[in-house]
Amino acid sequence: MHYLAIDLEMTGLNVKTDRILEIGAIRMENGIPGATFSALIHPHCRLSEEITALTGITQEMAEQGEELTDVLPRFLDFAGQLPLLGHNLMFDYSFLKQACVNQRLAFSADGIDTLKIARKLLPAEQKKSLTALRSYFSIHTETIHRAVDDAYAAACVYERLFADFGSEASSVFCPSPLRVNIKKQQPVTIPQTEQLTRLLSEQHLDLNTWLRTHESIGVNTQYTQISQLTRSEASRIIERLLHP
Repeated sequence: MHYLAIDLEMTGLNVKTDRILEIGAIRMENGIPGATFSALIHPHCRLSEEITALTGITQEMAEQGEELTDVLPRFLDFAGQLPLLGHNLMFDYSFLKQACVNQRLAFSADGIDTLKIARKLLPAEQKKSLTALRSYFSIHTETIHRAVDDAYAAACVYERLFADFGSEASSVFCPSPLRVNIKKQQPVTIPQTEQLTRLLSEQHLDLNTWLRTHESIGVNTQYTQISQLTRSEASRIIERLLHP
């Protein structure tokens, strides 16, 4: 079977407010790894200490990354029509889909989720995280929580599960259409930028500091500049500044 094992690293967990930090993918053919794709992406925001601790990606490394607008078309070309495979695949696919919708790039795929397969076939007491399954199947990679190595680990999990259960539960290993409802995120407007700049100045506020004390409005707390906001995010901030 031919498929594309993928993994993404992100700045956080929210597809609407967080950003893709790294994309890794490996073409797999009958269990054999082939060509790889790897790109570190400039997130245009501050990375949290938690993300750096988890991935090993520092702020300096991130700022040397490529622009997502350059990386995404190359990734889509690399992926072609192959079904995608990943651990908790819909999480990564949602970020990819959001990025494609924002850039007006057509993208849809079938997929295989190794987390779903593991939950269906492995004992209930066995933990199903990718880290736990690495240990369970004695899968060794150079790093953990870096995109290419996690993509390869997911592929190895799939192949081991298929070897153990494929003959008796073949249907759970087949790709199925990936569906997620995503709307285009419009960038902040010039009038919004001007109004927000004025409000922050009048109230002697720093955007990043203010956001960290207002996490409930659902805006990324690590922005470095107003231009990185979406239109809806800017609206929520302006409304809260006008009506605290």
